Amino acid sequence: MSEATPNVREARRMLAKGIVIAGVGETEQGKLDGRGSFQLLQEVTKITLDDAGVTLAEVDGLVTAFSFVESTLMHSTTLADYLGMEPGYFASVAVGGATAPLMAIQAALAIDAGLAETVLCVRGDNTRSGISSSGMIAMAREMSHGEYEAPYGLTTIGGYGLLAQRYMHEHNVPQEALAAVVATQSEHAALKWNAMLRNVVTVDDVMNDRWIATPFHAMDCSLVSDGAAAFLVTTADRAKSMKRKPVYITGVGEGYSHQYITSAKSVDGVRQGLGRAGRRAMEVAGITPQDLDVAEIYDSFSFTPLIALEGFGICGPGEAGDWVLEGNAKLGGKLPMNTHGGLIRQAHLGAMHHIVEATLQLRGEADDTERGGGNHQVPDAKLAITNGSGGILAATSALVLSSEPPSAA
Repeated sequence: MSEATPNVREARRMLAKGIVIAGVGETEQGKLDGRGSFQLLQEVTKITLDDAGVTLAEVDGLVTAFSFVESTLMHSTTLADYLGMEPGYFASVAVGGATAPLMAIQAALAIDAGLAETVLCVRGDNTRSGISSSGMIAMAREMSHGEYEAPYGLTTIGGYGLLAQRYMHEHNVPQEALAAVVATQSEHAALKWNAMLRNVVTVDDVMNDRWIATPFHAMDCSLVSDGAAAFLVTTADRAKSMKRKPVYITGVGEGYSHQYITSAKSVDGVRQGLGRAGRRAMEVAGITPQDLDVAEIYDSFSFTPLIALEGFGICGPGEAGDWVLEGNAKLGGKLPMNTHGGLIRQAHLGAMHHIVEATLQLRGEADDTERGGGNHQVPDAKLAITNGSGGILAATSALVLSSEPPSAA
């Protein structure tokens, strides 16, 4: 292994103390009429604290995301007031789909700095019941450049579509590769108790679905959902007195290549920027892609996991489509991916559910049979990578999670 840079060494020093996820929770997902954003956040907070076996009084840090529905510029302290807590550390993170892993990183930094010991990271919203579809499209235009993109009608899905088409052209990737991502994740979502879409679909089903924005059919797109998810970050020492087996954060990373799609230099530049977060997280953890047991990869559209797999070094450039078509991402495959169904089939709450699912996998608790689902547990899973991406693959963040403490590498 090459000598670590100062940044990698510092990240390893922080994580070597034992920073863990000690509890997770998620609500129902879908269209939950009558349950507002803060009500959902309160609901999932109780689920998560019960999972860890602690009370709200024992939590001294709070990290939240943002809301599409509630209009507050001080989201974390507004929630603290709603919950009746007075955290010594609080922050709100807003980097689109990259937010969830960054919430975990923010919590780890706060714990390392002595600002808190037990930090609740929580995100939830009533996006589906609280905003119309036209309202979501209007908000999506905020990711477009105000002068060079938005006036011409470019939406988020349109920008993703342009990038995906160029990627498919450069690497001769067939439409079936995108459909295979959806079909694979539909098999996994069928086993997840709170997935919005639990019907299994085939590659042909996706290929025959209605077009939204080339190369995306409706089923290639992530969902709009109500719901909430959370995870509790603390020290390994503190977790000893909690209920669940702790899951260690052993790698962290961030990456960036552009803000607006018109400033993206190339497909490879986007791939490298997106992949930098995952590669850095694995470097900090001292592992390689071959060591991974499960991958919970951000899937805003069916194309997104393909370029991420390549950016992380799991597949070579242009190879991820064939890799998925060959069944490697399925349960029982080489590296099961999005074992909860992802944003495309379970629900869309950024990468929150990806982190919850990775934690459950490493705790050996991804069997929802008793809750009306099925067994989506990867046998003997010990190492997982998960990421999130904000904007049109503009900013990304990643975590490596482990069932074992970090090595001294």
